[in-house]
Amino acid sequence: MKIRIASVVLASITTLAWVQAPAQDSGALYKTKCAGCHGDLGQGKQGVAPKLAGTAKDVVEVLTKGGETRPPHVKPMSTLTPAQAAAIAAYIKTLK
Repeated sequence: MKIRIASVVLASITTLAWVQAPAQDSGALYKTKCAGCHGDLGQGKQGVAPKLAGTAKDVVEVLTKGGETRPPHVKPMSTLTPAQAAAIAAYIKTLK
């Protein structure tokens, strides 16, 4: 019985850590997935990608569903989970 309880507790902690990881790594996700085009501070790059800092655009929808007129956001970013997309969107909201 003790082993079973310990297994459940360990599984719960592992799951909790996995769920929290995307939020904790939102800055790192942004830097690896977005900064190359949109700039380290979301300032955008002329002729490459628009400014993201202060944007009202639904970033989660753009990342998970696509729909923009220019690549790479015409299609969803298949390398991101919805949780990662939400973490990136939350990070973008912190950019000024």
